[in-house]
Amino acid sequence: FYPRSLENLALVESINSINPLIDCKVANLMGEDAPQIYSVCGNGARSTFRMLKHGLEVNEIVASELPEIPSAVWTTKLTSEDEYDAYIVLAFSNDTMVLSIGETVTQVTDSGFLTSVETLAVQQIGDDSLIQVHHKGVRHIRNKLVNEWMAPQHRSIVATTTNERQ
Repeated sequence: FYPRSLENLALVESINSINPLIDCKVANLMGEDAPQIYSVCGNGARSTFRMLKHGLEVNEIVASELPEIPSAVWTTKLTSEDEYDAYIVLAFSNDTMVLSIGETVTQVTDSGFLTSVETLAVQQIGDDSLIQVHHKGVRHIRNKLVNEWMAPQHRSIVATTTNERQ
């Protein structure tokens, strides 16, 4: 097999990736109109420090001290037809925090999410369900009713991926 050159395709634009994004901060160190996003990307010899400047202004809508740095952050809608996300889910090393997004951002205690474990994934699935994957199982939340599948004894979930259908 010998690959041939492209006949029907032409490179139009190339965008540099910032994956994996290790850390980022929003700050206005340059004293400009809008703050910039400073990010540390990649690992090893391919790591970079980048300053992202966009034409749109960065608006900070909430600032709050957290108990520790989250290991993961998700935003999710409650139903597939919602226009905006309803929850921000923050995973920490030993627990999960669920915040409600609206006129204000407030902590939610009756979301159906298990908050005493570290969350591995959150997804709005189907028309009106949410799932939460954690080390010991999968929680399916629909209309505030919870159905939970627990991992077999002496087993744990270490990696996961989700989409809107599975």
